[in-house]
Amino acid sequence: MIKSIFYTRFHPEKGPTVLHQVPEGSVIPCPPSPTAQTPLFDFASISDYLIPRREFCDRLVAVCVNRHRVLGYPVCIHDDTRYERNEFIFNFSIVLEEDVEYSAYASVVRKLARLFRNLEEQGGFLSKEEGMEGLVIAGMEGYGGRAKVYALCEMIQQDLNNYCECMIPIDESNTLNLKLFPTRPPPAPVHGWHVPLSTVRLSSLQTSAWDLTLQKIIPHINGVNTVVRIAMLADTDFALTRKAVSHLLYYGCMILLDVFQFGAIYAPTADIGAFFADDKMQEECRRYIAVPYTPFSEQPPPLTAGFGGEPSTLAPHVTFALPARSTLLHLYSTLRQGLTLKNWCMEHSADLGNIDVRRLITFGVIKGFLYRVHRYAIAAKPYPQDASTVEEELRVMKQREKLWRAPAMSSGWMTPTEAEERAVAARDAALPGQDKRHASDRGSKSKTDAKQEGMETKGADLPLARFLDGTHCLDEICAELRLSEKEVTGKLTGFGDVLFVHR
Repeated sequence: MIKSIFYTRFHPEKGPTVLHQVPEGSVIPCPPSPTAQTPLFDFASISDYLIPRREFCDRLVAVCVNRHRVLGYPVCIHDDTRYERNEFIFNFSIVLEEDVEYSAYASVVRKLARLFRNLEEQGGFLSKEEGMEGLVIAGMEGYGGRAKVYALCEMIQQDLNNYCECMIPIDESNTLNLKLFPTRPPPAPVHGWHVPLSTVRLSSLQTSAWDLTLQKIIPHINGVNTVVRIAMLADTDFALTRKAVSHLLYYGCMILLDVFQFGAIYAPTADIGAFFADDKMQEECRRYIAVPYTPFSEQPPPLTAGFGGEPSTLAPHVTFALPARSTLLHLYSTLRQGLTLKNWCMEHSADLGNIDVRRLITFGVIKGFLYRVHRYAIAAKPYPQDASTVEEELRVMKQREKLWRAPAMSSGWMTPTEAEERAVAARDAALPGQDKRHASDRGSKSKTDAKQEGMETKGADLPLARFLDGTHCLDEICAELRLSEKEVTGKLTGFGDVLFVHR
């Protein structure tokens, strides 16, 4: 909210002077009047910033004083024939509370400066007013209501505070149009393992003018697909998909959820008490999670006959009862750390006959009284996180092999590899043919080759090593490597002493 608007300029004799202020007395003291108020700050202490030297003009200025923020855009017009001292420096400033987000007001101040600069250059709109006979400026008795600039400042403040926009005609060819656009906080980072869930009907808002990436990904946003999966289904670039989801998130069209899994753990937060005390939220939850049939239902749903007499779809007008509030509260209160959703469903299968488990969990996560317990992998001992270490070990190993292989070949001696192969052949000479062949294949690899192969395998698994620091959840690893949780778990346990922590 705008606390004050004032117009100040550099007077050739008096220096920085406030000519108009709205409301009266908000910047400089006024003679006693019914509408005057106490000044919000000491103007003299910041006048050098609002009316600076010529080199610092035409820039946005923000000054914090006495728990208020003053925004201005000083303008300097140079003309050797029109003005005393050859310059006309002025500033239209607005005053806000210090903790208010001011980015939207900054554009208003810039536009005011540009408009009044053009008006002054075209016909001396501001300087001519000062030459009017009987002009009463701020701080003088009888100030207010007579000058046109004062009337403009008053209308700007009232319209922006009440309607967040204004359209004020100034003369026959100029109109002042201002609008305060709402400022939103920056969206949360969008990652590949996040699941976007739309909060509005995007198809009804979509037009042909929308971005092509947005148009392609919207049909695949269903609260189940991850961002990576959406990019694959829509055949779009992953970076562009993330950016498009981030734009929808910024405008409040969707929220981000975690991947829903029955093997995951969900637990209540401290806000669960607010849900228990809110009857309206409980009723909303009952309507959202109720379905006519689930895998836990005792009887299958009635079906209508399709083509050829085969059952096709659910019979129309199927009625079903909403779950009781006591059942709802009992189900949420039994979720806890250490209990997977799969085991929880088996324990409470009798109460889930007409409850969609996915919606039950999703509703709690959206409202903030449930949270997903993630799983992290931590290596017991440090592991090289880049390929340079393994490549260096392979290079040293090959260099050592060259050092002994060249002299051995030139002297006619058997290399260690050849000696091992002859020993294996002599040992397997008495074996049957097929077994002999397999044994020979098993013994044909030298220790050096086996070690080198192990090093290469180690290098191939290096992408997993960077996830073993305890800061990457299993959902992130699966999304990054395009593997299932079972495959990722198997690869991680192959590293040796790896611990899995839930938090």
